[in-house]
Amino acid sequence: MGNVFVGVVRNGLFQLLFPKSEVVTQLRLTTTGIHHSVPPENGELNLVEYEGSAIAVEGQANRDWIYSASVVDTGDPIVTALVEKVFSTL
Repeated sequence: MGNVFVGVVRNGLFQLLFPKSEVVTQLRLTTTGIHHSVPPENGELNLVEYEGSAIAVEGQANRDWIYSASVVDTGDPIVTALVEKVFSTL
C-alpha cells in the first residue's frame, strides 16, 4: 500500500496540493513499480480525462514521479474548487 496524494490536474500534470512539498509541486504518474527495471515513462498514466479536476492518487513518490500510481478518487467541479481553496491555505 502506498501513500495518498491530493492534487489537481493542470496541463496534463498532477499539481500536488497535499501533502505540501517545498521541492516538488508537479508530478507525473506511472503504473510502473519504483524498483522495476523499466523506465517510468513506459507506464505513464494519461491524465487528459482528469484535466481541471481534483484527484486522489495512491502510490509511492520519488523525485518527479508517483510510482505504482492509481487514481482512487476524483472530484466534480465543486469539490475541485473546495480542494484548491482548502489546500491553498495550509
